[in-house]
Amino acid sequence: MDSPHPRGVVARARLRPWLAFLALGAAGPLFAQAPADSAASPDSASQVIRAVELERRDIFDPDEHGWVARLGNALHVMTRPAAVRRELRFAPGEVFDSAKAAESERNLRALGIFRRVRIDSVRTDSGLVARVLTKDGWSTQVDYRFRSAGGQIEFTIGLIEKNFLGTATAAAVRYQKTTDRSTVAFAFRRPRLIAGRIGVGAQYEDRSDGRLVALLIEQPFFALTSPWAFGVSGEDHDERVLRFYDGQPVARDTLSRRFTIARGAAAWALSASERGFVRLGVQAQVRRDDFIVEGAPGPFPRTVTAAAGPYLVWNRANFLVATGYAGFAREEDVDLGATVRFGLMAAPRAFGYERDGIAPLVIARLGGRVPLGFGYLEGLAGGLYDSSGLDSGSVQLAATVVLQPTRHQVGILHVEGGWIENPLPGSEFDLGLGHGPRAFRSHAFTGDRSIFATAEYRVTV
Repeated sequence: MDSPHPRGVVARARLRPWLAFLALGAAGPLFAQAPADSAASPDSASQVIRAVELERRDIFDPDEHGWVARLGNALHVMTRPAAVRRELRFAPGEVFDSAKAAESERNLRALGIFRRVRIDSVRTDSGLVARVLTKDGWSTQVDYRFRSAGGQIEFTIGLIEKNFLGTATAAAVRYQKTTDRSTVAFAFRRPRLIAGRIGVGAQYEDRSDGRLVALLIEQPFFALTSPWAFGVSGEDHDERVLRFYDGQPVARDTLSRRFTIARGAAAWALSASERGFVRLGVQAQVRRDDFIVEGAPGPFPRTVTAAAGPYLVWNRANFLVATGYAGFAREEDVDLGATVRFGLMAAPRAFGYERDGIAPLVIARLGGRVPLGFGYLEGLAGGLYDSSGLDSGSVQLAATVVLQPTRHQVGILHVEGGWIENPLPGSEFDLGLGHGPRAFRSHAFTGDRSIFATAEYRVTV
């Protein structure tokens, strides 16, 4: 959750997943119904798993001939058995449970390295065998982007590997040149790196006007029925902040920023099943966030604050397996159920704030099927309240509809709107900087209110 800032500001909340370059997708029909949530009777010895067999396939199947298939398989390192086995929620000696098999499939698809995953049971002479089929996707990508709009030129070039040496490790290096700065960035993430359970992520950006360092260590909820999870993270920024107003091409304010934050969270499942869960968590943070006019004399200020509080998450799951939505060559899981999260952070004067305050946050998501596809609604509302009322806050709403009239065609409609009150410098809405195709220059639309819509139609050949 977004938390109080030194001035009591809750900035615009953004979904900023680690290593956002991981994209999912697949070839084939858009929808494949996930396995039913049914489990075998534990009283039946015939349902006990005698062995788990892995059938790993390269990018191209053995029956796909030609030099392109041979070259692709030769250049690609197939996913290692250990990377597959650590995502499975069943083992020999256990009763085969189709709900656990479905969750294992979701774990494997979430890695973003397979184009197809299937798990089923097979009766053999030695007993019941759980068979796991994985088909690798191409995991090495050259990221090259060039854009010229409003008389400005921006470009990116990078190399991304999402399955380094077949270990499900993601690594990336990227150079980006925008109208504001140039950046050399490195990123790394490996799930289940420590003891087969704890994941590690790291990011470093060397900017022409600053730097960013970030680290994440977490044990997430492996499945809907997982009992607990935890995570710790930290970020350190030394950067320049440009503030644009009224569509002007030149920044009115140029600030220097020192930002450091350490976060920790842990959560436990109050109830959990293959159909959903209720989870209770606690989170805390220690933060420094100071600004000064660039070039101003005098020492840089140093303001340290802390905040802590509980949160509650309720989920009713309804998964489907989609292809062609977030990418082109891989399957992904979409939860069309309902999820609601309530959080409350305490920000007292004793923790460095000007006045005693509380920061509530509500996040909700609801999905469902529509003719030829699916859609979902998302909403977020949060703010900081003190003795004088609302100090700062943010409200955002979004709707997305995905349609697939034929197997190789997909249309995506998206609309979102937002409102922020008293944002931190540089956290105002900026619709011209990173959003889609445009015919206007960067920073042409900035402010504390926004509405944005996009439509996309793709044909996969």
